[in-house]
Order: sequence, then C-alpha cells, then structure tokens
Amino acid sequence: MPNRSPHTGTRRISVAVNTKIMSKHSYKKSYAGWWVAGIAILLVVGLFWWGNRSASNQTSRQLALSCTTDMFTTFHIHPHLQILVNGREQSIPTNIGISLTCMHPIHTHDTSGTLHVESPEPRDFTLTDFFAVWGKMFNQNQILESAIDSNHIIKVTVNGAPVDTYENTVLRDKDQIVISYEGKE
Repeated sequence: MPNRSPHTGTRRISVAVNTKIMSKHSYKKSYAGWWVAGIAILLVVGLFWWGNRSASNQTSRQLALSCTTDMFTTFHIHPHLQILVNGREQSIPTNIGISLTCMHPIHTHDTSGTLHVESPEPRDFTLTDFFAVWGKMFNQNQILESAIDSNHIIKVTVNGAPVDTYENTVLRDKDQIVISYEGKE
C-alpha cells in the first residue's frame, strides 16, 4: 500500500532531484580537478620550453648573469680559483651568485675557491663571466682593488702553466686557476 500513498510519489521525485543535484556537483568538482591538472602541466611544459629557448639566444655573459634552476642543468663543471695579492691569499666568498630569488649558472657554495658552473647548456664560460657575477674587477691590468703599476704585474696560471688569456681564460672542469698580483722580478 505504500506505493499508493501520495507521499511516496513525492519522495520518489525528491530522491530523483537530489540525485541529479549530487551528480551535477560531482561533475563540477571533477571538471575543476581537470582544469588544475591542465594548468599545472602547461606550467611545467612552459618552464622547460622557456628555459631551453632563453639559454640558446643568450651570450655566455648574459647566461652567466641570468637565473637558472637545477632542473635545467645539463652542463656541470668545477674549476678551482685562487687569488693571491702580494703573496696573500684572497678569500672568495660563500654564495657568490646565489640569493634568495636567484642562482646564477656560475656560483660558489663555500670559501674553498671551487667555482660551480651549472648551466642549461654547455658554454665556454670565462673568468670574466665569474667576476661579472661577483661584481668585482679582473682583467690584465687589475685584480679586485689591485692595479698594475711600475712595480707590480698580474700573472695567471692554469694547472701550473702560465697563460696570457687573463679575463678570457675559459673555465674547464677541475682546472686549477691562480691569479697572482705580485712585485716585478
């Protein structure tokens, strides 16, 4: 007899309406989830495209002064740099090229003199690129605040051999680079 009750029909209608509302609500949740996933995928693909494209169009200096992330690193070397001024070793500070918002492809993590070159593509980075990131002066006439004069010269050695490339010395993996400001002999 409950099927003949006028209330039963009403209940059946309200159950059908509630089911339809639940389905529509679930559909909206599912649809929103796909939007979020789609946007996340587009962002990741866009970052990879931007990172690879932007590196190829830059000079080595522009790339050295840009910000990069580990996910774009395809070129990773560790030359070592020592700077001597009148025989006294000059400290190369921690975190050159690293800030809260940026990590340059050429940077330091400590005061050991190890330069970390972590770039989105292989390049012939030079000493002058590192000094540009550091914001200090180096060329054949000056190292840091010390300029050549009638009594002083600047020498550069790579793995113990003298070179005359000064600021244009290319950074190579495990090279031992020494820049020395010293008195003339």
